[in-house]
Amino acid sequence: MDFNDSKEQAEFRAECRSWLEQNAELKTAAPKDKREGMVGEEAFLDSAKEWQRKKFDAGWAMLHWPKEYGGIAASAIERIIWGQEESKFSVPRGIYEIGLGMAGPVMMQYASEEQKARYLPPMAEGKEIWCQLFSEPSAGSDVAGLRSKAVQDGDKWIVNGQKVWTSGAQFCDYGILVVRHDANLDKHKGLTFFFVDMKSPGITVKPIKQITGQSGSGSGFNDVRIPDTQRLGNEGDGWKVSLTTLMNERLAVGDPAGLDFDEIFEITRDLEVMENL
Repeated sequence: MDFNDSKEQAEFRAECRSWLEQNAELKTAAPKDKREGMVGEEAFLDSAKEWQRKKFDAGWAMLHWPKEYGGIAASAIERIIWGQEESKFSVPRGIYEIGLGMAGPVMMQYASEEQKARYLPPMAEGKEIWCQLFSEPSAGSDVAGLRSKAVQDGDKWIVNGQKVWTSGAQFCDYGILVVRHDANLDKHKGLTFFFVDMKSPGITVKPIKQITGQSGSGSGFNDVRIPDTQRLGNEGDGWKVSLTTLMNERLAVGDPAGLDFDEIFEITRDLEVMENL
């Protein structure tokens, strides 16, 4: 198998590289400030928003989106090429992958045209950040085992439960959410899917301290009222809509930029090795 770029791919890579060289700094060592907790969350967030807006203005923010939603309809390999080239530069990463890579595509497929016009542009520009509300204390890899409940009340749904490992929840504006609307149905059939304003009354976001010293996020839902107009798919389609999200996840976060040589070298310099006693 030939892993070399084709002529067209090489030209695209050169175009990516040229723009990045003019707008970002090459990595020279392991960055000390690439994650939000290392420089202060607010400073990292401002930096990420600025970088996303710069990419959006230049047409690089939404490679994988269709042209009708502001993208360039790039191929999967072109998206990978961009990721490879961007990873060589010291730029803030990680905040927008879930929104652009997962929430955006599921909104394109299931939201109304009015909702697409309202939510997709600010998502792409980086003005509004989205998260994914799937995992729960009793349902991690088994999404269909979740217990958060949604009870319909007229034209709204009342949601109660808890979500965990919600990446970036503390600075997100919206989230995509799957909950159980009927506990009497088979676990894959009793689910319904929504998008929700993370500033809604009844939503609390708290840190989850980890042994590494870093923190994840957990989101609590206490009588949160979600309009039925924010349901994605039909009632009971939660599993099907979730699969759409998870299939997009494979490309959105399945090929993270790895450490380069300089980063590995910097880490080994600081590594303490204990001798066997």
